[in-house]
Amino acid sequence: MIPFVDLKHIHDPLKGAFQNILDTCLNSSDFVTGKMVSKFEEEFAQYCQTKYSVGVSSGTAALFLALKALGIQEGDEVIIPAHTFIATAMAVSQCGATPIFVDVNESSWNINWKEIAPKINSKTKAIIVVHIYGNPVDIQQIVSESHQLDIPVIEDAAQAHGALYHNQKIGSIADIACFSFYPSKNLGALGEGGAVTTNHEKIATKISQLRDYGRSDKYEHDFVGYNLRLQGVQAGFLSVKLPHLDAWNNERIELMHLYKKELENTSIKFQSITPDSKSVYHLAVIQTEKREVLTHKLQEENIGFGIHYPIPCHQQEAYPKDHQLILPISEKLAETVVSLPLYIGMKKEYVLQVCETIKRSL
Repeated sequence: MIPFVDLKHIHDPLKGAFQNILDTCLNSSDFVTGKMVSKFEEEFAQYCQTKYSVGVSSGTAALFLALKALGIQEGDEVIIPAHTFIATAMAVSQCGATPIFVDVNESSWNINWKEIAPKINSKTKAIIVVHIYGNPVDIQQIVSESHQLDIPVIEDAAQAHGALYHNQKIGSIADIACFSFYPSKNLGALGEGGAVTTNHEKIATKISQLRDYGRSDKYEHDFVGYNLRLQGVQAGFLSVKLPHLDAWNNERIELMHLYKKELENTSIKFQSITPDSKSVYHLAVIQTEKREVLTHKLQEENIGFGIHYPIPCHQQEAYPKDHQLILPISEKLAETVVSLPLYIGMKKEYVLQVCETIKRSL
């Protein structure tokens, strides 16, 4: 059996360090925010090449708080790609605003300015770009054009920890970036967690308060806020894992290069990587017209797989008014993509076995 993901290879060598973090938290009772969170925030900001990082309870919380910090409210519109995890859309809805779904590029599977520009109107108050599967959006034009219109840009970097765009870290390019530390992410906690990165002091301060009841002092609350804080123990675990992130990403890249080499003379398509960018391959996603045949064969041979994402956001029951919207590339991806096994510690022999299975199914 080849699992779709196996986190033991990451976690087993770090058990001692994790136990030390747990012991420290138990001895200090530093459970929520506190010194461990502050330490990780400093480390993650430095890693992402930003001035500020604010730890929060999840990636969805990061998106929601980023939008709230920008003043997004009922009646506003936020442009997002349809090919993304539903959290991108729901964070907008949780602010009372309306997500405006646009299609993605046929080869990179990422949002681009050509799709964004026609949707901008007086109600457009933000744009969220998603570095899908760890592949950086070609973001330069989006940021430049949006700023000319005084529209802020948010990076949904939930799958792109450590990715590079023109030698610049993802998370440092737009006005705000949002990360998830869900356990299976490239940098994952041992539970839920998230962070917001920015170079704007006012935004960082606002998010720090929003995550903690709008608090400016222990019993002073400047505005209505939320309880969306990062736990101290999770921050400690993340501090243990962060120094390994680049090596883990490089291992993912090596495995993906092997997938591409073995499948280069087949009908399988891979996501194109933008020039001068470094994808960190959160997922090993392929596109095939024979998905049903392929997935049946993978099941027969006990090979794990996933489908990200089988229903585009605009066709979800949560957004019935958008069901008549036609976004052909996002809809085609929903029908044809398959995520193959990819994880730290995966044997190259497993990649070869998966590729042989794919070839037999085509």
